[in-house]
Amino acid sequence: MLRDEHGRLLFSARLKQRDQRHLQAILRWLRMLGLHIQTVYVDFWSAYPPAIRAIFPDAQIQYDFFHVIQNIHRHLYKALTTYRKAFKSASREPAQRQAREALHKKLWKHRYLLFTNAENLSDEQHRLLQELLNEHADTLVEHIVIFRHCLRDVFNESESFQQAVDHLALLRVEGWSELAEAFRKVLTFLQDHLDQIFTYLRVPGVQRHSLAECTIRGLRRLEWGRQGFKTQHGRVEHLKLLLWRRYLCPVKP
Repeated sequence: MLRDEHGRLLFSARLKQRDQRHLQAILRWLRMLGLHIQTVYVDFWSAYPPAIRAIFPDAQIQYDFFHVIQNIHRHLYKALTTYRKAFKSASREPAQRQAREALHKKLWKHRYLLFTNAENLSDEQHRLLQELLNEHADTLVEHIVIFRHCLRDVFNESESFQQAVDHLALLRVEGWSELAEAFRKVLTFLQDHLDQIFTYLRVPGVQRHSLAECTIRGLRRLEWGRQGFKTQHGRVEHLKLLLWRRYLCPVKP
């Protein structure tokens, strides 16, 4: 997707193959149109950076914040799944096993609370989360919540690239990498992509979010029955109509 400086959608394309050659073809076509791409927001598909640098060597690459958090949560969620299975099978005493199974079901039912920011929780959800933390005190469950809070500070309180680097270094000094393999993988992931994750702190005008996911959801609505467009052709024709109405039709006083 291509947006202008005001955030308006100008161009959208779906590639049959998301490899470097096909990506370069799209970027080369945009360059032939005379466009100068200054910032590119991407996920972590490996073909993106080399394709972008080959066609627009001066463009800034910013890894979209949605996908940064998605990658972080993938490691943490996998660790939680491993913990949950071990917790359920830890005791062979019938009474304890029954109690653990109940706690296990409760943890799995409300696992999303561990990955939800505090300001987005209702009073009831806050209560349930506190119960989970009390029931799994000083375990991976509690550590995940604290670790996520620390990572939020890295993104929300860092006012410069150097501050973000210092915050991540402090997490390593505090021993999070040794506490759990999942935390080590998260910190390694952030370190490996440090420059492009925090481009918005290094380069003025670059944003942390691309808003691509919102645009994609909007485009996908055109494929659903409520708007009557279930094919790529129908969606494209509808977008052409919207652009024609916006830019070519006279504005009524």
